[in-house]
Amino acid sequence: MEQVEVMQAGQDKWTWYQMKDAKLLMEHPDFDEHLQKWAQESLMCTHNQITSVYYKEKNENYISGTLAINMNPDHWEDVHILHYYIDEKRLVTIGDPTWLFHNMDNHEWNQYILGCDYPVDGFMFVVNAIIRAFFGRMDEIEMQLKEIEFQMKENNGGKLLREIVDLRNQMTRWNVQTVALKEIRFAIEEVFPALVKDAQTFHTLKVRLARIQMLQTAYEHEIDTLLKIDDNVANYRSNNIMKTLTVFTVLLTPMTALGAIWGMNFKNMPELEWKWGYLASLILIFGLTGLTYWWLKRKGLTGDILDMNLEHTSKKTRKKTVHPSE
Repeated sequence: MEQVEVMQAGQDKWTWYQMKDAKLLMEHPDFDEHLQKWAQESLMCTHNQITSVYYKEKNENYISGTLAINMNPDHWEDVHILHYYIDEKRLVTIGDPTWLFHNMDNHEWNQYILGCDYPVDGFMFVVNAIIRAFFGRMDEIEMQLKEIEFQMKENNGGKLLREIVDLRNQMTRWNVQTVALKEIRFAIEEVFPALVKDAQTFHTLKVRLARIQMLQTAYEHEIDTLLKIDDNVANYRSNNIMKTLTVFTVLLTPMTALGAIWGMNFKNMPELEWKWGYLASLILIFGLTGLTYWWLKRKGLTGDILDMNLEHTSKKTRKKTVHPSE
């Protein structure tokens, strides 16, 4: 049976209890009823939750909670659960942190945390590692954004909406996960103000949260811009299609009207006896059609009705643009 891993920081400053199963904590002799109750509640928690307690008079300061982190946008049900409890002398973590190691091994990871002056410093190192993993996901979103922008430039046929909306949904989920880390940052500052005032880990936490928020805001703005562009392109094409259909309908009106008249089956129709009736009808039909087209063109209603290639149009515009230095 896997045991609780108990690690002591330098000069016995504080103790780190690390385990993968909360049941072990409930059975551990070092923990009082308060911690055992927290462990029992943690077993039932699978979502982001935080509790911060600051009683200076009772000397009872601690933070506890659960982090539910997902790093796979294709399977949002795959969640890394990390339960944590921090007071001035103890850090308790429940969960598998191996996905946060990056280029470190387990021993190096432990040494970094145990090298911190206080338990809250060690926990902030863990949170900073989570944010670092988020930066990797932001890089992937940036690459997807560039790919969509390239596709929109090459072929803006209105088929990219699904990809843009999917990217927007990803950003919403990442923002929700970042909110939990921001809440931890404020809880730490509330409960341990003196300990984190000059701590490098806390400074790193604030800067990384600011960076991730900046990236999320920028990417959200870019995604919203892509949605507006897609909407404008769709409206432009719809307007052109309606304009084209309207022009064709008007052009065919003389032919339709005259064809309806001469398609009647009345017995007494003098035009049926005309020698040149067929030729005259064709001349009249095409003449009226041409006259209708001339009138539409004179009113400016036929311009560019068949030119829906925005890329082709932009190229012609660039050719006409003269650089100031030329």
